[in-house]
Amino acid sequence: MTAAWAALADALNLGPGVRVLDVGCGDGGFCELAAGRRGAEVSGIDVDAAAVARARRRVPSADLRVGFMEALPWLDDAFDAVVGFNAFQYALDIDLALLEALRVLRPGGRVAVCKWGRPQDNELFALAVAMGLGRPEALQAEDPIETAIHRVGLKVCDRGSVPVRLELPDVNALAETTGLNDEPALEDEAAAFRQPDGSYRFAAELAYVVGAG
Repeated sequence: MTAAWAALADALNLGPGVRVLDVGCGDGGFCELAAGRRGAEVSGIDVDAAAVARARRRVPSADLRVGFMEALPWLDDAFDAVVGFNAFQYALDIDLALLEALRVLRPGGRVAVCKWGRPQDNELFALAVAMGLGRPEALQAEDPIETAIHRVGLKVCDRGSVPVRLELPDVNALAETTGLNDEPALEDEAAAFRQPDGSYRFAAELAYVVGAG
């Protein structure tokens, strides 16, 4: 995610005095970059209390809270930017989560959504589909984030993508990640992605959308 964090920080012009909220902040990786390297005023929220505790240790200056993205505990117009990295698509209600992001955003502010790119460009996802986990048409399925952005009226002003490599140390990790338990078959199907040290490497893409309310 590091490259995507930097790309979004650039796209949002994060710097000293900029108030940014990280929705689904996890253990605070982006918060650390935004606060430490960019000097932004950072807040974050995540439903995972243990992850938030780690984030607080990582970025003591940040306002980090446990809660749901569908009910953000901040006032209207509180932030200059709101970001979410692989977060909004997992909301209980994607539309409501995006509307909450817009509510806490000041007029003229920006919402940035970063997620996995097209399924057909994710070699690990394609491998899982080829082995029967999901249907082939899933590779062409409509993106729920894109449709939600349209529904809530978010005005897209920037798009971009960041190529990434997914690395897994061995076939056990590959089986756990994909949910495929037939390791011999998985080894055969994934042979093209196996590295000399026994690890596996897959090409993928993170895509981001920046919009204004």
